[in-house]
Amino acid sequence: MLHVNGDIKIRNLQFKASDSNYSRVLAIDNQGNIDYVDKSSITPESNGNVDKVIVNNTYTTSGGTPINTEYLKCGKFEFSYISNSNTGDVRFRLAEAPSSTIKVYTTFEQNWDGNGFQYQASSTAKEFTTENNFIDVPFNILVGQAQIANGEYNELYLSYPKEQDFYRVSFYRVQQNSTTYWVTACEKF
Repeated sequence: MLHVNGDIKIRNLQFKASDSNYSRVLAIDNQGNIDYVDKSSITPESNGNVDKVIVNNTYTTSGGTPINTEYLKCGKFEFSYISNSNTGDVRFRLAEAPSSTIKVYTTFEQNWDGNGFQYQASSTAKEFTTENNFIDVPFNILVGQAQIANGEYNELYLSYPKEQDFYRVSFYRVQQNSTTYWVTACEKF
């Protein structure tokens, strides 16, 4: 138990739900007692379905640009923003470098225009070599990279070859006063 004698207080909590280094989460019972439970005890049982995963990464900056070293790992992929002047671009790569070239099938939707929809990249295959470099999104040279404007929400859809998993990744940026919030959320179905 965390609260043994009634004189200990929790002063700071950090969100670690998607951090694989933490196997426990805080839990409060109906009487207000605080304890921990193992993540494995609250994970749904697998009954022949694919493993479903939802992870996110949210952080803030004060200059309007993202932190290049902040990544979100989801299944076989890593996602991040990269600083570009006063905005951020979206990029992704494989979580592990492949032993040979891999083609990943993708499509991308960019939403920020007045009507809520600006651009959708056609479904295409993106190649990752053994170097496993980041690929910028979207993939159409005429449109350029996905510069995430204030209040913009974008979605990237991916499927890894010869697997039944499907990924939907949401990217969102919002600025309030001098603080910019960078949100990446990944769902693996």
